[in-house]
Amino acid sequence: MDTVRCRIAPSPSGFLHIGTAKTAMYNWLLARSTGGSFVLRLEDTDAERTDETYVQAMCEGFKWLGILWDEGPEFGVEPARGEYGPYRQSQRRELHRSEGLRLLAEHKAYKCFCSKEELDAERERATQEKRPPRYSGKCKHLTPNQVAELEAKGTPYVVRFRVPEGETIIHDLIQGDVHFDNKEYDDFIILKANGDPIFHLAVVVDDGHMKITHVIRGDDHLTNAGRHVMLFNALGYPVPKFAHHPLVLDEVGRKYSKRLHGANVLDWREDGYLPETLINYIALLGWTSEEANREFFTLDEMISLFTIERLSKSPARFDRKKLDWLNGQHIRRLTPQELCDRVLPILHKNGLDTSVKSPEWLAHMAAICQEKIPTLNNIVEYTDFFFQDIAAYEEKAVAKLWKDPASKERMRAIQTAMQNVAADQWNHDGIKAAFEALMSQSGEGLGKFVHPTRLALTGKSVGPGLFELAELLGKEECLNRIAKAIAYIEPLGGNVS
Repeated sequence: MDTVRCRIAPSPSGFLHIGTAKTAMYNWLLARSTGGSFVLRLEDTDAERTDETYVQAMCEGFKWLGILWDEGPEFGVEPARGEYGPYRQSQRRELHRSEGLRLLAEHKAYKCFCSKEELDAERERATQEKRPPRYSGKCKHLTPNQVAELEAKGTPYVVRFRVPEGETIIHDLIQGDVHFDNKEYDDFIILKANGDPIFHLAVVVDDGHMKITHVIRGDDHLTNAGRHVMLFNALGYPVPKFAHHPLVLDEVGRKYSKRLHGANVLDWREDGYLPETLINYIALLGWTSEEANREFFTLDEMISLFTIERLSKSPARFDRKKLDWLNGQHIRRLTPQELCDRVLPILHKNGLDTSVKSPEWLAHMAAICQEKIPTLNNIVEYTDFFFQDIAAYEEKAVAKLWKDPASKERMRAIQTAMQNVAADQWNHDGIKAAFEALMSQSGEGLGKFVHPTRLALTGKSVGPGLFELAELLGKEECLNRIAKAIAYIEPLGGNVS
């Protein structure tokens, strides 16, 4: 098999949409799994919609996901690279125009002098007669003399592709063979009146000249594939293998709107999700491995297992619960130091000063949260009490844990037990042993002591394991916070309501 060459060709007129990321992911996986090349090409011919801010944002999104290209334009901080450039469509206009004029010279296209008013009238008649609004093709029958006369008058014209008779078949690797009756297509424009190429011509010329072997894209392009195969054949380029996958649907089964949170890939970064998670999840929106019901994959595992034959033609709905579960799984696979490195910027962003702690302490802090946090952002609520005084106690927890008359006595017993833990025994096991002794002496369950202590030390009812967080807080700070909690209960006579 020839070396696989795949591409992603986004239009930099918006952020990196999750659907574009899915398409890029499948192309990237095919290239990586076969030892091929992954090409990034910017379709930026629409000057009004192209925005360099979006170019930078797309670069950032691809790099965050780890979808790195082998060939492409200068993109963000990345230099241009590759032998088939330039990789911005706007810089390839002359090539597109010359190939369009070649089709004209070979009588595979023709000049159309119809005015906008004439075309509008044609469409109106078709609508009234309940026919599809297709161009009649009348300029196709102009004689050379008629063409020359119109050109001599300076009549503007576009260049239309001469759609051949017969049938066009797309041998799609996902959808199977798709048949198009060429009568369903009108003679479509390939060059505008100013000589600029239409998308259909530009994309085919670029794919042909960049020797793209596989075109994996959303199935909303399937009808375009008929036009593109006609153009590939007319231009004499090898026809790439097509694979049209379903679009991403939202949780109610509609196309994932750009207006929805999460449509922008970088929304998930801001929400505390790992790029490993999103790559894993996006892949599952249309691909399955040969291992039944398997859902967790590392990037290397997906590369080794990916085959284009395992892509599905059925659309998948976005499932936030599955995404959250996967994020937790990927967080658990990080080393404590890796997790620490990822959460420290989030703590800093939220105004927490971690500089007073050693690197070893911070890694330990990350480790005790690793089994608990569903997203990286949750690290703030799970650890903020390490870096600041408790401003208030959680109201519901106070009502539940400190409301009975015995709560003050219980807190004093906890205080005494913690005071009696020797300095060299102030660790998880030593603190746990003190609480188990309390439980044994009182005849009450461990929770009767653990939960009110957590509230005293953190101000919250949930968080890391009590014995782990107490070890990190240190004996002196724990006793200070226990004393403050007792003082909080004291004026109320142990009866908080």
